Amino acid sequence: MVRAAALLLSLILALTAFGSAGAEIAWRTDTPAQRTLKEYITLVNQFLTEQGERPVNTAFEMYEKLAVFGITARDGAEEPEGVEITVQLLYQTLNNLQLRVSDPTRFPVIAAAFLWALDPGKTSPKSALETPSAKANRVIREPQTSFEETVEELNGTRPRVYYAYYPNQYRDGVSWLQMTIIFPLEGTWDGSGPVTVSTATRAPDTYSGNDANYDGYYSQDDYTHYEVFVTETPEPDSAAGEDWSIGSP
Repeated sequence: MVRAAALLLSLILALTAFGSAGAEIAWRTDTPAQRTLKEYITLVNQFLTEQGERPVNTAFEMYEKLAVFGITARDGAEEPEGVEITVQLLYQTLNNLQLRVSDPTRFPVIAAAFLWALDPGKTSPKSALETPSAKANRVIREPQTSFEETVEELNGTRPRVYYAYYPNQYRDGVSWLQMTIIFPLEGTWDGSGPVTVSTATRAPDTYSGNDANYDGYYSQDDYTHYEVFVTETPEPDSAAGEDWSIGSP
C-alpha cells in the first residue's frame, strides 16, 4: 500500500514538473494541413515526454496558415518561456517550421523531437539527437560566436533542416538556438530521412552598445528581417497619386 502511494505521488510530481503528453490545446482542424499539424505535434509530444522534457502545451496563435506554440511551465500560458515554435501551413500540408530555444542544454531533445516526428517509423531517437546535440555543443563551447545556415524556402521532395545561433539577438541578454524545417510537397516524400543542409556562415554581429565609433541606425533584429511591399507605386495620373493634403484643390 505504501509502495503504491509512493508511485502515485511520483507520477503526480512528474506530471506537475513536465505537464501532460496530451496537453490540451485548442486545435483547429478545418484544413488538411491543420489536421496534419495536430498529428505531428502529438508525435513530438510523445518523444518529449519519453525523454523527460515538457511537451508542447501552449498555443499562442492558431490560424489557417499560421500556428505559434510554446513549451511552458503551465498549460496555456500567456507568454513564451524560452521555447518558441512557429509553423506556416499550406492548405493541404505543412510548409515550414521554426523552433527557437534559449537554453542550449534543452535544445537537443526539443529539436530531436521534431526531427523524429517526421518519420518515427524509420528515425531512431539516437539519430534524431545527433545533429541538434552537435549544434548545442558548439554553442556551449563558443557562446559568443554566431552562425546560420542559408535557408532555401522552396518545398522539395524531402524535408530539409537548417540551424542558426544568434547571441544576445535582441540586446536583452538572451541568445537563441534555432532550427528550421522545410517540409516536402504533399505526396512527394518517399520516407527517407531528412536532409540537413550544413552551409553555416557567421551570422550578423550583435551590436554591444559600446561602440563609440558607430553613429547610425541600430537594427533590432541584426538585419535578419526584411519587409516586402507588393503594392505597386501609383501612376502619376491615377487618383492614388493625387495630393490629398488639407487645402489641396
